[in-house]
Amino acid sequence: MIGVVRSALAFALLASTAVACSGAAPSQPAKPRTTPTPAAAVSSAPAPSPSPTSTAANAVTLAEAGRALDTFLATDDVVRAAGADKWALALTRDGQRPMTIARLRSSRGGVLPRYTWGHRTLLVPRQVPGKAAQWFAATVERRSASGEIRTAMLAFLRPDGKSPWQISFESLLYPGEKPPAAAIDSAGYATALESRDQTVAVSPNLMGPLHATTAEEGTQGFASGLIAPGPQTTGYFADITAAKVKAQRDDGMEYESIFAAAADNPVFALRTEDGGALVYYTLIRTSTWTPILMYAKCRPVVIPPQARWLLKVSKICNERRIQETQQYVGAVPPKTSTAPAQVIGYAGFTTKATTR
Repeated sequence: MIGVVRSALAFALLASTAVACSGAAPSQPAKPRTTPTPAAAVSSAPAPSPSPTSTAANAVTLAEAGRALDTFLATDDVVRAAGADKWALALTRDGQRPMTIARLRSSRGGVLPRYTWGHRTLLVPRQVPGKAAQWFAATVERRSASGEIRTAMLAFLRPDGKSPWQISFESLLYPGEKPPAAAIDSAGYATALESRDQTVAVSPNLMGPLHATTAEEGTQGFASGLIAPGPQTTGYFADITAAKVKAQRDDGMEYESIFAAAADNPVFALRTEDGGALVYYTLIRTSTWTPILMYAKCRPVVIPPQARWLLKVSKICNERRIQETQQYVGAVPPKTSTAPAQVIGYAGFTTKATTR
């Protein structure tokens, strides 16, 4: 583990303390709209007019979520710059934990890439005080060291009001994509959907399983028509089909790749202005290579680049298994629509691999 310079460690500790004092509910839209910035987050905006919901107590306020987001982004930059893997992991949970470990261990010198953060929009759902878990989301402009600008979709969670906020979800919208506008009330708050909500075309808890089916079965599967074609849906099916043929023809191997919803990860969902939903969910992809012909036993097979930090031997005598944690953003139409749900954001990393 790389040590942290004294000043960086002090800053990280101070920021973590601030967060703890400052928290899941858990394919591309034709003409998506940018999610509006909550009125309460804009200093020049007039005070919102009273409404039945604007006076109700909320477990997480806009101001609190804003402080937590700013603290996280500042602390994240410090720990990345210092190569402080312990503190980087302390900021994460759920799918972000194994992904952060993988990025740390696969990067040269154990230092994560650094980013600068630009315009940000808070998406804070109304939540009943005292609820076991609290969360909020944010859309943030992210610029890499090379100057590439992407839109990051983040979600933060804390198990209770006394626990520190940790990042649970981070995905990137496809280049040029914009999220559908979230439904925001007069006080600037969003509306969370329960995981089994049936007022939208696809319940949030079904986005993962239906996405997995489309990736495995393509347009011939039962999810056809429910999930739109795209690089990480039907595109995966085409890639897997071609990889199966190549593995058997060139290496005497049987290749399989399956997807499953990450059962121990929360699904976050927000109502959109059109009556649909913006859904954040996590999938686990597991790919295996198994020798099926005699000459294939202990045959060297190229190791995928993202798995090289885990696998040092290219030979496969019995089986190679590679697991990837993937986080997606889905845009779900309202229940009355006949349009399919679309995957609009993706981030993934190899988080486990074995060979024997």
